[in-house]
Amino acid sequence: MRNIFLILLTVIVTLVCVKNTQTVNIDLFIEGNITLWKLLLTFFVMGILFAFLLKGGKKKQQRENIALSDQLEEDNQEPKSKLSDEDRDFLS
Repeated sequence: MRNIFLILLTVIVTLVCVKNTQTVNIDLFIEGNITLWKLLLTFFVMGILFAFLLKGGKKKQQRENIALSDQLEEDNQEPKSKLSDEDRDFLS
């Protein structure tokens, strides 16, 4: 499914780039002329990189949360093993 999505996305991006060959003026950080397909492709790649960075941070945060919950579970299990037999009988 992912491969089909990537192929479809590549075809759509290629078609958009082929259809937009006109030149546009840019007065943002630099002044000049650039073809529209280069500008569209640049922003598309920047969007992919931004999404990749956000996804990577989310995965890292999930791993930290899992490690923290595992550590909390281990901390909660230690006092149970330190109970005497009499205390276990009382609690059950």
